Amino acid sequence: MTKVLKVLAGGWLAAVLGVALLAAAGTLGAGTVSAESPPSPPARFAGTVTVDGQPVPAGTVIEARIGNAACGVTQTFMQGNQSRYVLDVPALNPGATPNCGVDGATVTFYIGGKRAAETGTWANYQLNELNLTYTTPTPTATASPTATPRPPATGDTVAAGGAASASWLLAIAGLGILAFGIGGVAVARRAR
Repeated sequence: MTKVLKVLAGGWLAAVLGVALLAAAGTLGAGTVSAESPPSPPARFAGTVTVDGQPVPAGTVIEARIGNAACGVTQTFMQGNQSRYVLDVPALNPGATPNCGVDGATVTFYIGGKRAAETGTWANYQLNELNLTYTTPTPTATASPTATPRPPATGDTVAAGGAASASWLLAIAGLGILAFGIGGVAVARRAR
């Protein structure tokens, strides 16, 4: 056998392969971080809130929904003799707020669990001024009771992606092969 083949057989090939895998793991992990972008801003809705022509009490729950998805909850506050609200409806984020804001989506509002007469259009590049009203149906009409919505759980979480898991796997494999290669070099040197 030639000297080159003896060196390769002695573990140098494994050491080189281990270093290459570690480098690939670092590159893959760095690509994952640089590919992330900041979230889109929410659409902000604001206005007055009345039920049967009267301002609602401060603390009345206002909920925004897009389709069946709850996409924001706030409470009313008093400003002078007006009951007002300000509500941010988040943009679509598959991990945190799926089925929420995209340009042009119809936003339905609920005042204390009762559907407001008005709807809004999701647009996050402007203040969406929308006064909300609800009129109690006449006694001849029957309304089905609805539960008061609860605010959604909020928080900033980042889901682990497959690329991050792959970079850890490559790093561990690279370290193992590197250790095997170093051991092989040591054995080859002792054998001379």
